[in-house]
Amino acid sequence: MIELKGFEIQRELGRGGMAQVYLAVQRKFGRLVALKVVTSDIARDPGFRNRFLQESRINAQLSHPNIVQVYDVGVEGDALYLVMEYIKGGDLIRRLETGIHVQELIRVVTDVGRALDYAHNLGFIHRDIKPENILFREDGSAVLSDFGIARVVDDNPTITRVGTVVGTPQYMSPEQASGKKLDGRSDLYSLGVVFYRMLTGDVPYRADSAVTIGVKHLQEPIPRLPSYLSAFQTVIDRCLAKRPEQRYQTAAELSSALEKIKTDAPLPNATIRTQAVSTREIRAVGSSAFTAMRDPIRAKRGGRRRLRRQRTRQAVIFALLVIAVAGASLISVQQPQWVTRLLSVAGILKDPVVREAWNNARSLRQDPNQSLATIVSAHRRVLSLEPYHPGATEALAGLANQWKHDINEALAQGNFSLAETKLAESSQAFPDDPELADLAVETTNLRHADSLLTSTQALMRSHGLSDAPSVTAAIQAYQEVLRLAPGHPVARSELDTLAQHYATLANEAADSGQIDDAINYLERASAANSSLPLLNLVREKIRQATTVNTAIADILQQAREYRAAGALIDPPGENAAELYHRALATDPDNVIAKQGLNEVVSQLNNNAARLLAQGDLDATRALVDRASAVGLDSESVKQIKMRLEVELDRRDTVTRYLEQAQALLSQGYVTEPPEGNAVSLLREVERVDPGNTQARMLLAQSAARLAGVAQEAFEAGMAEQAKHYLELALAVTPDVPEWRQLRLEWEKAASGV
Repeated sequence: MIELKGFEIQRELGRGGMAQVYLAVQRKFGRLVALKVVTSDIARDPGFRNRFLQESRINAQLSHPNIVQVYDVGVEGDALYLVMEYIKGGDLIRRLETGIHVQELIRVVTDVGRALDYAHNLGFIHRDIKPENILFREDGSAVLSDFGIARVVDDNPTITRVGTVVGTPQYMSPEQASGKKLDGRSDLYSLGVVFYRMLTGDVPYRADSAVTIGVKHLQEPIPRLPSYLSAFQTVIDRCLAKRPEQRYQTAAELSSALEKIKTDAPLPNATIRTQAVSTREIRAVGSSAFTAMRDPIRAKRGGRRRLRRQRTRQAVIFALLVIAVAGASLISVQQPQWVTRLLSVAGILKDPVVREAWNNARSLRQDPNQSLATIVSAHRRVLSLEPYHPGATEALAGLANQWKHDINEALAQGNFSLAETKLAESSQAFPDDPELADLAVETTNLRHADSLLTSTQALMRSHGLSDAPSVTAAIQAYQEVLRLAPGHPVARSELDTLAQHYATLANEAADSGQIDDAINYLERASAANSSLPLLNLVREKIRQATTVNTAIADILQQAREYRAAGALIDPPGENAAELYHRALATDPDNVIAKQGLNEVVSQLNNNAARLLAQGDLDATRALVDRASAVGLDSESVKQIKMRLEVELDRRDTVTRYLEQAQALLSQGYVTEPPEGNAVSLLREVERVDPGNTQARMLLAQSAARLAGVAQEAFEAGMAEQAKHYLELALAVTPDVPEWRQLRLEWEKAASGV
């Protein structure tokens, strides 16, 4: 899977011919985003890169509740990417499969209309309105996505090119299919096609080729809606009018018309669903009903009178069902439980389509060769037909729990490959399960912990317990294993072994009066396991030794000298931080040693600030690593790390803005459009990095470009345009005497002086 700096890729959401879309965490903000990444072969094409940047600027300018928000655009190596808002609720295709009430369809069209009105007023058209580009937030509101082939509505032939056909054939307007110049009314035609599909389950025109579909959009009459939807025919007629001037001129007009229908016209209390109700299903329901009426067991339970009542009730129910489905193949009762309750009361068997889907799902689950995704899809198919099917609901929950159990079992056995394989398959089948996301993090941590544990054990086998640097590194590594996998028994055991070994050495050294050695050993034992009971005994022996005070005083004196000489954390074994830690290992409450460590941390912060100011990031990073190695307070080291990351981010921002500004300048986007031009980016660079020489140079080039355009315009007799561009040049770089003189000369020429 692709890796991009600053993002943690979670999974693939979808892909098309040019790009893949991933669910990712943007680390800088800690938020879930949709990451659209253009494939490398296409991304390397210079012309495409320019178009991609233009698309990104268009997307970034659109900020509306019913439009997917674009947060950022970036270039990394051969990859181009857009950072977009993550919309969880799926698209309109998925909603239609499960069913949408007629009133809800009106709200969807109204939401999309608001988005189009907003974009059209800013001068943008979408050009590809289709169900796949209509998404849903968790609150049910519709959101329009993918302005990827939008173009600025302008007379500039480099922006809006007459004769170019883009879009999806089934949803194209007549003018779009014939390659004519478009405006917002083309989007309203496409929205009308979407509305027609929402109402009927199909597009108005179908054919074997895109060309034939286009001809039908241009020539064939507008199809009629079924009688129970006739209230919407006038809206469909206006939306799908062949000539733009005969359509609604704005989405607001369309919304008003729908609102009037909702208020005045008798609308069916129905749910539209793309799963057709067939004649076979009606017959199946009827057959089940009469089969149930002839059931001898029911006759025995109720007697003749009760059976007659039951037959009457079933006949009425069957008639109602036939009436409900006879009007159209795509409409169902508003409350899905209604039919189920009637069938239950009547003793009628379940829908054969549901029964067939349920049997298929159970068969797939019993087949060991089937993938989880296939089994889950089969059960979800049952739920799409009968949303409250208890067997399918219970089976899905059981499948999810079983796979979580299997993953936990694999982790407990250390079989990370099996756990990762099962995680990948289960996450694809249950993408929104938070427990699976937690298991993914746990699996990553446990694998890292296992790798770290193996390498550390190998280090100790090769260097032994007597090699102090290796022991120090091992202690830190085992503690990191415990952080990744709390309670890890092997890491805990290894630390206890080290602690016991060095506590024993410290005890022996204290008994023999070798206080310095005892203190050194005690420090290592304490780092491995500070709660080891033997340590308290060793500390007591050291305290009782006649030379203990002198030893600690000597350590503190030497630490002060190291600090004065600047040896705060280097070289290893001969620096102030390690000596202060040694003193605290013997006397944990020593105030002088604690204050000394605080002074070391303060000086390191000052050094880090100085190195960052000098731009020496490598030295800053080395300082952070060394500070961690000598065991300084993690919070202090974390603050230095954060300052380093901020500086790295600032530099990345400056570099990215300079690259984007240079690209925009080369394309001629000097001061326009307002939200995406070279000068605005260069001003942002100056704000983030005052005095940046490259920014000043590019600003000078921008101003020179504007002044050159002004002179060319003046020579071509375009005095007003020339004056406009010269004023822009002076606004960017006001201290050019030649341009000010040129402005005076033009003003005199204009006044006839």
